[in-house]
Amino acid sequence: MRARTATILMSIALLAGCVPTQQDYDATVTLLQGSARARNEVIKDCSKGFDANERRVAGIVTNVSDKDAPRVACQRYLAAITSGRANYQDFLDIKAHRFTPKLIKIFQGR
Repeated sequence: MRARTATILMSIALLAGCVPTQQDYDATVTLLQGSARARNEVIKDCSKGFDANERRVAGIVTNVSDKDAPRVACQRYLAAITSGRANYQDFLDIKAHRFTPKLIKIFQGR
């Protein structure tokens, strides 16, 4: 599986609202854990998916400038995914716009 495949899977899920299966999610996490290039591509693509209001909200939650908020939010969430701190259910919660205390802590870097 190439890095671009991970980027496509995660980007589609993160940006377009599609939800991968648990198996697809687990395979993508495995790929991301072993490939810095895949992680960089996902962060780059993820960061592009924020409109002005989402950048503002992300800035508030991450406590960084609105300009830097998408990148920081994507980096923090990806780090949580690859470390195992965030799981498939957390991913589903984000897709459903259910921001749990656990997710807020992840985005705040705590």
